Amino acid sequence: MRYLQLLLLCVVASGCTYTVNSPAGKVQFVDQKAPVRVAPVISLAATPTVTDPTLKIQVARKVQAPVYEAEETDEVATEVNFDPTRPIAFLFDTLFGEGLRLLTQPERLAGALTGLESTVLGTKRVRSEPRRTSETQEIVEPWKAGAVTIDIDNAVSRWIVADDAGVVSVNLADEIARLPTYPRDALNVAVSTATATERDEKAFRLDLDTARALYLKGVDMSPHTPGAPPQTGDVRVDGKLLVVEITNRGAGATAQLRGTLQSPLAELNGREMLFGRIPPGHQRAWFTELPFPEETRYAEIPIRIVFSELNGFAPQDVEATLTVAGSD
Repeated sequence: MRYLQLLLLCVVASGCTYTVNSPAGKVQFVDQKAPVRVAPVISLAATPTVTDPTLKIQVARKVQAPVYEAEETDEVATEVNFDPTRPIAFLFDTLFGEGLRLLTQPERLAGALTGLESTVLGTKRVRSEPRRTSETQEIVEPWKAGAVTIDIDNAVSRWIVADDAGVVSVNLADEIARLPTYPRDALNVAVSTATATERDEKAFRLDLDTARALYLKGVDMSPHTPGAPPQTGDVRVDGKLLVVEITNRGAGATAQLRGTLQSPLAELNGREMLFGRIPPGHQRAWFTELPFPEETRYAEIPIRIVFSELNGFAPQDVEATLTVAGSD
């Protein structure tokens, strides 16, 4: 009956608590609110193509900040509590039920006693006043408040603030559409950002075909009022291109301005030219490659351009003869 004494002890000892203290240590952390140096970092995640005009920029901050340290004590309290009703129930089951066999099988008794106690674990941390060390640490993180400037051929500039992930995403076709004239050469694009003392810049070059394709994608065909009649600027052949320029000298922006080519040349007849929204004092060009073989030495092409505009402020129709002179 030596196990009976153990059961009675469990009933009497209704609770037991002990505490383990870990040795004091040090904790270090970086104070980013008082940086020694903050430098911006730009990376180009995606640059525009003929089919996708998206320019995606990742903006980050490289923060060099002081390291602080403080003393800490971790106190882990382990509390073991016994439920007195459970040993009593176990005792009666052992004395008067089939559980009597447990007294002759110690391993089964140990298994039955498992779970009689419940354990509660808690942690309390105490720190001393932090003090600055002589060390500094560098941290690179997304700069959600960062702003970038996008400059296209020193002719168009745009300032954009990054989102919470430090990302700037812009449709570059819309920006290229603001150029004073259509691209006659490849375009240089510069992306820059700066803090109070540091600056970072990345640059890339759009080839001529991509630049022209994005220019045509940037047509704003949104409806709006009021409008004012623009004027046809120039209709000419520029190398292998037929170029039509419209200058808005009216008092309001055009809306959904477009033109339709009429010509005995089947490859040009019925071709639509989109000019869209042209603000007052601005110019917009449309162009297409002339469908002539390289060996063409001379050609005269009569054309007519019929214009329409959402608010009825369309320029006068244009009739012209295009002269194409090949190289000797």
